[in-house]
Amino acid sequence: KLETINTELTQAKQAAEQAFEVASYASQSKSDFLANMSHDIRTPMNAITGITLLLEHDAGNEEKVREYARKIDVSARHLLGIINDVLDMSKIEAGKTVFKYSDFSIPDFIQEIDTIFRSQISEKKQTLTITKENIRHEWVNGDQVHLMQIFSNLLSNAIKYTQEGGEIQLLAEECE
Repeated sequence: KLETINTELTQAKQAAEQAFEVASYASQSKSDFLANMSHDIRTPMNAITGITLLLEHDAGNEEKVREYARKIDVSARHLLGIINDVLDMSKIEAGKTVFKYSDFSIPDFIQEIDTIFRSQISEKKQTLTITKENIRHEWVNGDQVHLMQIFSNLLSNAIKYTQEGGEIQLLAEECE
């Protein structure tokens, strides 16, 4: 009888150790996810904040106000897309991230990137050169929100790790 109890205890201990490993992995995954999301959320939020300061400075210039309002709108829509993804955490945890394909314009997409990052680049006295010659198709079908997240991560890191006064280049050549 004692041998049976020892076997059951050993099995219970192994099950508890496995459950602890699974819980630790899940906890680390959530921490990694939140670290990535905080990075993704800060980028458009910084753009909104920076453009709002410019808006206050140029409040009397109607043309500038309209331009800044458009830039705030682009950044806010990008931020909303990220927040929607965060709120859809159950799909991410289940490994069922849903891609939302739609037609979108590559030149408009590039303009949105420029709008989102222009103020951060200016603050560090960097230059962003976007080369968009030889684009074969102006319109593509893809997941614009996830693609924007990828570009946002890349450009945020480029801004962060490029020295003050440095140049960042984005080449959009022969996209298909």
